[in-house]
Amino acid sequence: MLEEDCLADLGDATPAIIVRSIQLTLGVMKGRNEFGFRVAERGMRWVFRRVPDHPLLAGLTDEQLRNWRGEATVLPPRGKYEMTYHSPMAEWCGITVTRLWRCGNRGNVASAVIEKPACGDFLPVLDCGYALQFTPLMEYREGTGMVLFCQTDVTGRTEADPAADALARNILRYVAAWKPAPGRTVVYAGDAAGLAHLESAGFSPAPCRAGDLSTNQVLVVGPGGGQRLAGDAAAIAEFVKAGGRILAVGLDQQEANAFLPLKVTMQKAEHIAAYFEPFGADSLLAGVSPADVHNRDPRELPLVSGGAMVFGDGVLGKAMGSDVVFCQLAPWHFDYSGEKMNIKRTFRRVSCLTSRLVANMGGAGQTPLLAHVSRPVGEGETRWLDGLYLDVPEEWDDPYRFFCW
Repeated sequence: MLEEDCLADLGDATPAIIVRSIQLTLGVMKGRNEFGFRVAERGMRWVFRRVPDHPLLAGLTDEQLRNWRGEATVLPPRGKYEMTYHSPMAEWCGITVTRLWRCGNRGNVASAVIEKPACGDFLPVLDCGYALQFTPLMEYREGTGMVLFCQTDVTGRTEADPAADALARNILRYVAAWKPAPGRTVVYAGDAAGLAHLESAGFSPAPCRAGDLSTNQVLVVGPGGGQRLAGDAAAIAEFVKAGGRILAVGLDQQEANAFLPLKVTMQKAEHIAAYFEPFGADSLLAGVSPADVHNRDPRELPLVSGGAMVFGDGVLGKAMGSDVVFCQLAPWHFDYSGEKMNIKRTFRRVSCLTSRLVANMGGAGQTPLLAHVSRPVGEGETRWLDGLYLDVPEEWDDPYRFFCW
C-alpha cells in the first residue's frame, strides 16, 4: 500500500507528504543520507506509543506494536561488515564504528529508525531503542505543511500483519484529513545563552515586549527573564488570561512568581530521573518521554511541588487553567566540553525536550530538511551535521557500538 511515497495535496497552502521507510533506509545503505537524519539500523521488534491517542495509532495497543508476523525485507537479514580487531565494523555518521552482528529480521517492527532531531518541530508518535532516543513514526511540521516519516515496516514483509495493515490505513486517513494549526511567533526573555540555544534549534525568537504581547505569540522565559518581566506582571496576567502561552525554562520559585499571575511553589532537590505516563495529542507536553528528563549529571534543581500540575518529581509542571508550562531543565546549562559524555547525552535529550515544548505551544521553527529534499547529496556532503542536531557525533555517541567486552 505504501511501497512508494504517497502525496496528499490538501490545497495550495496545506501540502502533506508521507515518506515511507524504504527511501530513507536504502539511502543509508548506499552511504547517502538525503534528509540529514542520524539513523540506527538495528531491527526494532518492540516500539512504544509516545502519543497514545494520536489518530495515527487509532485501534492499536502497545501489545500490537511488537514482534510483527514474518520477516521484514527492507534490510538484508545479515549485515555486511568488515572485520577489524575481531569485531565487525560499520559506518555511522561518517565514523567507522564497531558493531554487533545482526542475524535475521524476523518480527521486526522497524528496521531502521531515526534519532529524534533536536531542532525544529518533530513530533515522535512512536519511539523505541536506546533511551527512547529513536522514532519509527514522526511528524515534521513547518509553515503550513507536514511531512510524515514512516519508518515502521508496514510493507516489505514476508507475511502480512494486521497491526501493520491497520497502521498503514491510519496513516493514509490521517494525511488525507490533515489541516495545519495556526503558528505562533516566539518571543524570549532571559539570559543570552537561552536565546542562542533557541536560535540554534531552528526558532527565531524576538525580544519580549510585555506591552505588545498577543495570543499569536509564545513567550519563552529563561533564567534572568522573570526579574526583567516583574514590572510587567499586569501585562503578563492579561496575556495569560487571553490564552497566551508561556514556557518557563529553568526558573526558581522566586523568579517564576515575580511575573506570573499564579503562585507556584518549588523545592530544591536532586534530580536524576522521573516517570510519568505518555501525554495525549492535545497536551502541551505531547511527545515528551521520561527519557527526555533523565539527568546523567545529577544536580539539585528547583522542582515544582505545588500551585501547578506536577509531573514526575516536579521536573515538569503545568499551570491549572492556563497555558503555562514549567521545564526545570535548561539544555544550555549542560556543558559537555572535555569529553563529558554523560553530560553530552543529557544535553542531547534535554534539547529535544525544549524544542518539543516550544513546538507544542505553536512556536514556529525551521530546519534545512526541505532544502535537503529539494537537491541531491553532493560528494562528501555530511547533512547529519547540518541543522537537525545540536551536537557533533562521535564514536561514543553511537549507542549500538560494540567494543568486545
